[in-house]
Amino acid sequence: MLNKNDGIEIARVGFILFAITAIAAAILAGVNGFTAPLILENNRRTQEAAMKTVLPQAKAFEAVEFSREEGSVVTEIYSGGDAGVAVKVTPNGYGGEISMIVGIDNEYKVTGIEIISQSETAGLGSNCTKEEFKAQFVGKTENIEVVKNGATGNQVDAISSATITTKAVTRGVNEAVNTIKSMRGGE
Repeated sequence: MLNKNDGIEIARVGFILFAITAIAAAILAGVNGFTAPLILENNRRTQEAAMKTVLPQAKAFEAVEFSREEGSVVTEIYSGGDAGVAVKVTPNGYGGEISMIVGIDNEYKVTGIEIISQSETAGLGSNCTKEEFKAQFVGKTENIEVVKNGATGNQVDAISSATITTKAVTRGVNEAVNTIKSMRGGE
């Protein structure tokens, strides 16, 4: 049974914990307010660098308005003039969202892919950032398929023990190409 002093002590400890939590929340909000613009600027620079990597001939990039279909992984499209387009896609891999840029020329061939961020398993799915994996997509067109080994034609080799990641990246590339193709009337 609690007496009067116990109730006061519980209220005092509760108030102290509340005050500590409120101060911590205020500090975190202040730090977030300071760092949020820096993070946005770093993300913009990273994305711009990725677009220049996949479409090196482009002089500048201009955002293209499009109607995003429900369930589509295509999130942004940028025109690179005569060089083609850079398409941002965010398919879900094994460890979560894989954010990447896909370069597509005017003949609907992939000029390159660049992974902006991913949280795939280290040493397995994270190998999607390696050049030898990304290079497989260059020159490919729509309906790219994933095979275990011995890719030919419009196929890519799966990353060993990371088929889900490979299929996610391939889905992103295929949707990017198909979206651009349908925007241009399915030429």
